Amino acid sequence: MSAAARSLTRAEETRPVEPLDLRRVCGLFTTGVTVITTGPDGDADGTTVNSFTSVSLEPPLVLFCLHHQSRLHTLLERSGGFTVNFLSGRQQPLARHFAGRRATAGAGAFEGVPHHFTEDGLPVLSEALAHLTCTTVDVHTAGDHDIVIGEVVELGVPEHGLEPLIFFDGSLGPLETGADRFQHARQAS
Repeated sequence: MSAAARSLTRAEETRPVEPLDLRRVCGLFTTGVTVITTGPDGDADGTTVNSFTSVSLEPPLVLFCLHHQSRLHTLLERSGGFTVNFLSGRQQPLARHFAGRRATAGAGAFEGVPHHFTEDGLPVLSEALAHLTCTTVDVHTAGDHDIVIGEVVELGVPEHGLEPLIFFDGSLGPLETGADRFQHARQAS
């Protein structure tokens, strides 16, 4: 093991980290809220995820983490891709809808939810703040989750000027900073 790798790992743990303690502390890190959607029309489904990040610009890669017991696993394997839908502050009910437990994948997931399908057949939430459609390129097991890496093949920003939905300290809510500050920064550059 290299010196750099050794410096990033601890040789001894004084006490194990309790899962609920870890969840509480990590909940203090503000994240955006996404809904990952996948599967063909009639069998499509989605799940609310805040463990999303950009990985690389060249090639364009992103990742999200999916619990091993998620209903999306089978659909994700069958479809070979997924869409990351960034939610706006007004979409709290949608985040809760896709976070809910359903007995089976697809069971009314998109009923009453404005959506459309890409040319490759992947579902997109039509009123999302933005979306990235991806081809799955790798999956890594990590504890009780899988890290799913996808290459971005399509993107869109249909709802300009909306505040994003964020997750902080166990709660969902809109980021209330004033969207025009981002517009001002873009005009200045």
